[in-house]
Amino acid sequence: MGDESVLERILNRDEEPRDLPLALLQRITKDFSKENKIGEGGFEEVYKGELRNGITVAVKRIEVNQFTIDDMSFCREFDSLMKINHQNVVRFLGFCSNTHHTSIEEAGEINLVNVRERLLYFEYIRNGSLDKYITGTSKVEA
Repeated sequence: MGDESVLERILNRDEEPRDLPLALLQRITKDFSKENKIGEGGFEEVYKGELRNGITVAVKRIEVNQFTIDDMSFCREFDSLMKINHQNVVRFLGFCSNTHHTSIEEAGEINLVNVRERLLYFEYIRNGSLDKYITGTSKVEA
């Protein structure tokens, strides 16, 4: 509950965007479930997360590896988001950096690999995706 109250204070502008634990983001997105997925891009997926008090946030989950973005690109995006404060831009609420190990099988061998995830979370804006709105294919959520 403590981490949720920190997120609520960020939403209320009582605190600056900051690092929150992966466990909180997993819980509010129902462990990044398919039913909470609201969008995807090249190397990222966006999920709707709901706090206990009913407030909704958007969580962008980015896979970082040699084929996607690198940590330097993520740091540049983070730095830009921290500097933006405009009424026409979705508000940045914070980030999470997670690294864990898993095993993968390649050519009959099992290898231990690092999996790096970088997550960004934002205020949630209803009415669908901006690209759908611009092209006129969006349906407005009630």
